[in-house]
Amino acid sequence: MRFTLLSILLLISSMGYGFPGNVDFTNYSSRISELDKDIRQGQYGRINGIVVLNKRGKILFEQYYGFNSKSSLNKISSVTKSITSIAIGICIDRGLVKSIDEPVTNYFPEYSLQLTDNHTRGSITLRHLLNQTTGLKWDEWFFPYNYASNNLIALLESKANWVDHFFNLPIDTIPGVKFSYNSLSSQVIAEVVSRVSGMPFKVFVVENIFKPLGIDAYSWDTYFSNPYPAWGGISLTTLDMAKIGLLMLNEGSYKNKRVVSSGWVRNAVSIESVFSQSAGYGLHWWIEYQSGSPFMYYAAGYGDQYVFVVPEKEIVIAINSQNFSDYRWPKPVIEIARTIAAFS
Repeated sequence: MRFTLLSILLLISSMGYGFPGNVDFTNYSSRISELDKDIRQGQYGRINGIVVLNKRGKILFEQYYGFNSKSSLNKISSVTKSITSIAIGICIDRGLVKSIDEPVTNYFPEYSLQLTDNHTRGSITLRHLLNQTTGLKWDEWFFPYNYASNNLIALLESKANWVDHFFNLPIDTIPGVKFSYNSLSSQVIAEVVSRVSGMPFKVFVVENIFKPLGIDAYSWDTYFSNPYPAWGGISLTTLDMAKIGLLMLNEGSYKNKRVVSSGWVRNAVSIESVFSQSAGYGLHWWIEYQSGSPFMYYAAGYGDQYVFVVPEKEIVIAINSQNFSDYRWPKPVIEIARTIAAFS
């Protein structure tokens, strides 16, 4: 028997498993029905699945669309970056990395010439990598990711070494001043994790993040002459995506087991770079503001993959989509999260 989003939410309500305060979803039946109808009619593009968890990890609702199911693996694109953030946080917790304010030069002696021939380049820190303010010239958003002329896509096609390419990028500004989204920053962070831990980055993530969260099913893209990407390339189920958000909502713990420190979580989701009047960027996490106050923070990937955390409502919303084009759908996927959060 196939349930609609509306029938699932009404069933949850009748069982007393609502959002904080056990909200009676029957009060929102028309809005839920409208949301479900819009999703099915493609107003948000191609939505694969939506999972909402409360702070205890209980599934408040779980809905899949098209031919997708609970076990479907979908690309999470740059949501991977937020996993990379957790990985470097674990390294700091263990004393493998002293501080994110350390210069990158400390970890890459083979690039000493590139990093010391100019004081600006030599002053780049791990923090600058995490908050996307390296000051290096790189325009990843000028062309969409489905264009060969996109900086990142062009680099992937060239088969060049990503870390080497990063350290040879030209200088644009001094570090810490200008937000410039650069996927290569994530790869440099991953290389730091690998060097200080003695593990390949993929192995570190699997052993220290995936296994503690019970994430067993995944895939990870590979590229010629480079390690596994830290900026994207992972595919997960929608439920396992939600587990990443649940870890953050519970300040670094999952099922009462500490994975990363609460201090790192708080730092990661504190605004470091201003992106717009309503959005900021932390340490590889996005933060949305409403009326000047944080409303939710989230991991986001190309194609409209999202993991939203709404601390005030104590919920996590994971949305998997396949909107891999530069077409603007009638409604942005982020509005689904805003609508669901408003229910509570």
